[in-house]
Amino acid sequence: MKKNSKILNILLLDKYRIIYIYITSILSYFILNLILNGQKLNFALIFRAYYIVMSIALFILLNHIKKYTEQYVSKIIWAFFSLMIMISSIGFMKNINSGNIFSDYIRYIDLSSETILLLETLTCYSLGEYIYSKKKISRMPYLIFSVITISLILIKYDKTLFDFIRIFYWIIEIPLFLKIFINTMFSKKLEQNEIDIVKAYMFSTILIIIIEIYGYYSYNKVAINILVEIIHLINFRIVFNFIVINFIRDPYKELSKSLSEENRELDKLNHRIVIKNRQLENSINVLKSKECLYSTFFRFMPHPIIILNSENNRIIFVNEQFLKFADINEARGIINKKINKYIEFMPSDIKNKDYNAIFRIGNKKKFIESKFLANYSDETKKLILIKDNTSKVQTDEIRKEIENKKNEERMRTQFLSSISHDLKTPINVIYSAAQVEKIYIEKGNLDALKKYNAISKQNCISLIKLTNNLIDNSRINSNYLVPRLEKVNIVDMIEEKVMSLVDYVKWNDIDLIFDTNVEECYLDIDKEFMDRIILNLVSNAVKFTQTNGKIYVIITEEENDVKISIKDNGSGMDQKFIDKAFNRYAVGQNSVRDVKSGTGIGLFVVKQLVELQDGIIYIQKNLDRGTNVTMEFKKMKENMYE
Repeated sequence: MKKNSKILNILLLDKYRIIYIYITSILSYFILNLILNGQKLNFALIFRAYYIVMSIALFILLNHIKKYTEQYVSKIIWAFFSLMIMISSIGFMKNINSGNIFSDYIRYIDLSSETILLLETLTCYSLGEYIYSKKKISRMPYLIFSVITISLILIKYDKTLFDFIRIFYWIIEIPLFLKIFINTMFSKKLEQNEIDIVKAYMFSTILIIIIEIYGYYSYNKVAINILVEIIHLINFRIVFNFIVINFIRDPYKELSKSLSEENRELDKLNHRIVIKNRQLENSINVLKSKECLYSTFFRFMPHPIIILNSENNRIIFVNEQFLKFADINEARGIINKKINKYIEFMPSDIKNKDYNAIFRIGNKKKFIESKFLANYSDETKKLILIKDNTSKVQTDEIRKEIENKKNEERMRTQFLSSISHDLKTPINVIYSAAQVEKIYIEKGNLDALKKYNAISKQNCISLIKLTNNLIDNSRINSNYLVPRLEKVNIVDMIEEKVMSLVDYVKWNDIDLIFDTNVEECYLDIDKEFMDRIILNLVSNAVKFTQTNGKIYVIITEEENDVKISIKDNGSGMDQKFIDKAFNRYAVGQNSVRDVKSGTGIGLFVVKQLVELQDGIIYIQKNLDRGTNVTMEFKKMKENMYE
């Protein structure tokens, strides 16, 4: 709907301009008449020269704006002016070349007038059909050109056909004119000052038809032709003004107005851009001043500072204190390097109050406390503040080492004291038992003799265990202790050892119980090592078991390994002792009898002997409900595939 309204608007012309065209066209005739001094036939040539010049000028102008005009309307206009140039050019060819196809100049004037009338009628019809009925006659220019060309060719060979061609033109013009008239009757009412150019053409055509009819019966053909030429001039000027106004002047005015508005908008936009640029320049200056301030601030801070690129963790700035801390001469030696090349950050689950990262450069190693400053405003950068705690950490390590040396010396002193006690006590007991046994031998008291013989045996076992531990401890220190592994049925071997200790344990009013879930199980072990291990663990269990308690030695065969457990239902070990039970000189606090406190090297030796046989040992405890010491050894392949 909007498109049709737009087409109707561009085909309107101000009525005062049309009146102006009529008046000036008539005046031009009188002026030319005075100049030409009554040479009537030259009027047609002058008008046609005017048509040619103005059409060519219009073509040049329209060539620049054809893409902005309605395509169908512009095609009709182009066809009209092209044919006007062709028709008008024929008269000049007549003057230039006497051998023209026309022998009679008046015939040319008549034929050209009729042809122009046909051209105007067909043009009005095409525009009217498009405007009022929305129909496009795409072949109209070719039809007009064909009719005119055929007419000219026919007259060239037979000049008597002129009247026939005129009648043929009328036959075409009359129905077209009626159609134009019907279309204009149903067109919408125009504004007071507007005239539809189709209606203007229709009015001019009616005048021409009336004049042609009158001229058909009149003898003054020249005057009739001049009058028709004036009306054709008026029509041409109407079309020319219509095109200039609607296709050139008004679009350029609209374009100029649009450009002016856009220029005003651009001026406003430029003004805003200038303001924004000033604001941006101010912001940049403020930012530069802040960066300078930050740089100066960071450069002279007393602590080492590193600034990283947040995306790739590369170093982009270090201050003077960092260079001194890292012992680097120039910053460019470290700039753009990855931070993890120099700093190893400790995992979050490893907590150390003195440092959370280690700085390494070359062979140097420093313990540092690094802090990421979360309130640093630039999200593209990360700032790390470094505090060197190397001296503090090294001091703490030295202090710990000194404390460990003191503890070790104290434990060594206690160990020597315990050794002297553990050596002296069994020897004194054995010596006393031997003297008492001599008395009971003389008296023949066998029961008493057996009792003191058992006491001597028990203390001999203690001495054997102590001397073995001392020897093994010495060998461990010198890395001389080497196992002699052999294939052994661990069930028979441990059962035999347990049975040999039953009387020793029974003398303390404790039951020693052996249990297994397998009858045969072979391991690569050292029998002598295993004897010492069982002796140490059973003796240790006796220390932590009350009278009438129980000690269990249990062998459990599993899919890939064998577990040997020594369990008791005694007082158990506290967690503090369990954590250091396998350390050298470790002594428990929950032993039942003070005389059984021990030297503190038994479990240390046991752990070393187990590990030398590719086993592991650990303690499971239930405080006040006993202790469970478990060893695990890998099964031999023949056991695994039985």
